[in-house]
Amino acid sequence: MTIQILKAITAGILAGIALFLVPFILLRILVILLIIRLIFRLFGSGRRWKYAGHHLYPAFARRWQHMSDEEKKTFRDKMQNDFFNKMDN
Repeated sequence: MTIQILKAITAGILAGIALFLVPFILLRILVILLIIRLIFRLFGSGRRWKYAGHHLYPAFARRWQHMSDEEKKTFRDKMQNDFFNKMDN
C-alpha cells in the first residue's frame, strides 16, 4: 500500500517538474531557432535567393534576351577577364 502511494507521489512530482520545465525548454529552443534564422538572414540566405535571376534585374534580363550570340560571347569574355584580373590583384 505504501509503495503504491510512493509511486503516485513520485509520478506527481515528476509530472509537476516536467510541466514546470517545459516552457523553459521550449523558450530556449525558440530562442536558438530565432538566432539561427537571424544568422542565416544576415549572411544572405534569406529571401533574395528566391528572387535571383531576371526577377531581380528585369532591365538586364530584357537586354540579355535581345543580345545576339556574338554580343553575349563578348560580354561573357569581358566579365571573365574582369573577374580574373581582380583575382590577380
